[in-house]
Amino acid sequence: MQGRSGPHPGNGMDRNQSRGMSRRGALRHSTALGLGATIVWATGTPAHAQAGKLAKDAVKYVDQGDVPGKDCDDCMHYIAPASVHDPATCRIVDGAISPHGHCIAFTPKPKPAP
Repeated sequence: MQGRSGPHPGNGMDRNQSRGMSRRGALRHSTALGLGATIVWATGTPAHAQAGKLAKDAVKYVDQGDVPGKDCDDCMHYIAPASVHDPATCRIVDGAISPHGHCIAFTPKPKPAP
């Protein structure tokens, strides 16, 4: 009797992982989207200042985070500045942010593949 992977030897993980996003990556992505939707729903009225972005107060953003390892620059939504004269930004929080800031939408960056 053949296993779930069909005629291919092994458990089929290499074949599935080469298709794109892993299950873990998809789960992280959907969790981040769900958190954003929950924040918008919980705040009721316009929580975003710019289309698709949330206001800083809606996500409880602070310029100096106090949670080790959970600064904005450790988050997958962080966008580093293009130059030293530009501010850092976020994919979901409106306006300039500090690399050492923190908010409740923090999502750790994916770990690099070994």
